Amino acid sequence: MKQIKIIFVILTCVALTSCSTLASIMVEDTVAAGLSSAKPSSGAPPSQKVQDKEAERLKKEGKCPICRGLGKTPDGRYDCTTCNGTGKYQESSK
Repeated sequence: MKQIKIIFVILTCVALTSCSTLASIMVEDTVAAGLSSAKPSSGAPPSQKVQDKEAERLKKEGKCPICRGLGKTPDGRYDCTTCNGTGKYQESSK
């Protein structure tokens, strides 16, 4: 009877160990698949074409494309020199 209990304990330990190993492999595979399918440009800055399109949108809305209509620099400490702190788009005289 004692031998059966020992065998049962050993088999239980082996089964639990193999389950945790299998679960670990499944999680690693899922994470690796997620990372490999991620967009490579997700951290890249926007292209010039995208920036130009955004600037045109802001101009149509009457907002300064440099400060995005805020009238301040990104840190908020200084007035935007392009719109003189108004946040409004102004046609430049050429």
